Amino acid sequence: MSPVTLDYLGRRAHGAYDIDEWGLDPELVALANPLLALRWDIEVTGADRLPAVGGAVLVFNRRFGVSEPWVVARGVRQACGRFVRTVGAPDVAPIGPFLRRFGGVLDRTDEIAGLLRAGQLVGLPMSRDLRRRDRVGRLEVGRLEAALATGSPVVPVALVGRESGRAWRIVVGEPIAPPVGGGPLASAELAEATRHGVQAILDDALPSSWWG
Repeated sequence: MSPVTLDYLGRRAHGAYDIDEWGLDPELVALANPLLALRWDIEVTGADRLPAVGGAVLVFNRRFGVSEPWVVARGVRQACGRFVRTVGAPDVAPIGPFLRRFGGVLDRTDEIAGLLRAGQLVGLPMSRDLRRRDRVGRLEVGRLEAALATGSPVVPVALVGRESGRAWRIVVGEPIAPPVGGGPLASAELAEATRHGVQAILDDALPSSWWG
């Protein structure tokens, strides 16, 4: 075991580590990076479209939903150095607190809005479409309320990969500015534009072998 790892474990045994108000443990994420690099080989296209500062919602497609949140978080971190707070962590111990250490957050509008106001990137997975690998799932209108309330941009992100595979590709689309105003119509307009955005990117990014 390396001296760095021993020092890390020693400090943590004495409670000498920091987590932010949402539970993220940057030091733990850094320690896990080599293991994540062995598990996934991630290519990121369009990284220049990721906001360098400020809050934004990254909406991404998924299939079975096991690898995708981890792939997005690691891919964005290696592309621009920013953490992604992925929506969907359960509010149940021990899995909830564990996922929070790696950036997981609750699927609650108030928590997402607080993260956006604090200038954080929030990863928002779409629903699954298990029948067709080439189609994105649904995006419920209410899941973008925090983006509308804070005026944060929504970034469509398409993922291409297989659950048991190592190679993944992330394609980042152009950010979508929230409609002016609010209400159900604005929410529906933003959700539809985002879903179409992710689907369009996925259509362009899919390799020919995907259809086999």
